[in-house]
Amino acid sequence: MRSGLDYDDAYELRQEMVERQLADRGIYRTDILEVFQDTPRHLFIPDFDLTEAYADHPLPIKAGQTISQPYIVALMIQYLEPALSHKILEIGSGSGYATAILSKLCQHIDALEVYQALVEASRETLKQLSIANVTLMHKSAWEQMNGATVYDRIILWASPPRIPSHIFDRLGEGGILVAPEGKRDQYVWIYKKNQGRLEQTKKDAVRFVPLVSGSTQEIDGTMRGYDE
Repeated sequence: MRSGLDYDDAYELRQEMVERQLADRGIYRTDILEVFQDTPRHLFIPDFDLTEAYADHPLPIKAGQTISQPYIVALMIQYLEPALSHKILEIGSGSGYATAILSKLCQHIDALEVYQALVEASRETLKQLSIANVTLMHKSAWEQMNGATVYDRIILWASPPRIPSHIFDRLGEGGILVAPEGKRDQYVWIYKKNQGRLEQTKKDAVRFVPLVSGSTQEIDGTMRGYDE
């Protein structure tokens, strides 16, 4: 389904992206393919032309971060096994593109992003797309979250050397966490909580930006004067 903010060239490029980059490379879940087909990626990276917006590689965004390659986003979401009844915790929401994808595959998302500039930009784009089941928070993954919410699924879009232990505490029984992990050599890991214990599976080699450590105040302070 085409949004009111879409147009023919973008729709056709996205159709080609879904067919060649995703379906032809093993993304098999119909609901995931349909959501990628329906979500205008170019709105999240307005500084790039349409061809680049739907190209098969990551692109730089504000605060020195990146929007991941479409295939990697789809692959990690497929590993996550989202369902419409799920509550998801997303860490490192960045441009908000993956947030928008996930919002159509679950009940609600709590999304954390440590850079204020990205929070503001992605919040505006999500609003443009009338996405209402996302709570976007300016927060570091290294900070404890308020409340006692546990999640059916957790996904990280930045790579820590080790995933902070308090994040696993937020994963409910039977839940799945998907994350890149590692410093120099990074791999996607799938964690499943079974009877209170974590079962882990090592998957694909990847390259993500690091999950920066510190509080939002400390991290945003280092960005003063940064060319956004």
